Amino acid sequence: MASVIGETVDLLNKTSDASYKDARIEDLVIGIFFTGVKLSTGHSGVAFTPIGEIPEAVCCPTTAARMPQAGELDGKPAFEVLAYSLDQNVLKSAMGVATLNALSQPILKKDGPTKYGMVKETDGFDLLKIQPNETVSLIGAFGPYIRRLKIMGNRFFIIEKNTQTLRPEEMKYFKPEVEMASALQESHVVIMTGTAIVNHTIDAILSCLSWKQRAAIIGPTASMVPDAFFKRGIQIMAGISINDPDRMIQILKQGGSGYHLLQECSEKIALNFQR
Repeated sequence: MASVIGETVDLLNKTSDASYKDARIEDLVIGIFFTGVKLSTGHSGVAFTPIGEIPEAVCCPTTAARMPQAGELDGKPAFEVLAYSLDQNVLKSAMGVATLNALSQPILKKDGPTKYGMVKETDGFDLLKIQPNETVSLIGAFGPYIRRLKIMGNRFFIIEKNTQTLRPEEMKYFKPEVEMASALQESHVVIMTGTAIVNHTIDAILSCLSWKQRAAIIGPTASMVPDAFFKRGIQIMAGISINDPDRMIQILKQGGSGYHLLQECSEKIALNFQR
């Protein structure tokens, strides 16, 4: 089976309206927290910037090798940049996934309410309807969700590569990546960030899911057509729709985060698997 992103790229190539086939990159920024793309069609998308996964970023020559086309991407065909989402270079992958999200927007606007059960301004966590007796796995240190689960009293695990993102009192919930499969087997609900999409760990995670579980990908990176994800056990894709692309670019240029995007230039959207 093709990778989940490979299948999503193929779907966009097959189903995108002809009027979007000539879309080009109008603006692009690799911000500290998110990479943003604005297309000539007016659509835009963002994806997590995996800065922590580029240890050689302190060295200019090797960083330059990572981005040989820096300064030359404006005007590039969007479907050419879309292919970057499959690249093992995580900076290129972030650009490709942001472009994937931008190219997904016309399809989601057209088919979101009917085909994908789209709801707006609702947190994906709430859509999971977590019950008191259920065990939850968080793949990624979701600060707000950690706090909510502690208040709710649920048993939960935090599967995280970088333990520095956790507070000392949160380490009792920590599970290393090597224990992910066993933690997921014990979980009724699985919540993951879009980071896994950009760094290409998503397929390994999806292979551990069971149809008995409820699983969601939540965050600005999860703003793409969900068909391939739904086929692999995801019930909810909860991302954003950007309504002011120029403001998005400006925010990310100045170090803005997902919080700033939601406050100033986007709205939450959630896509629900229709059984």
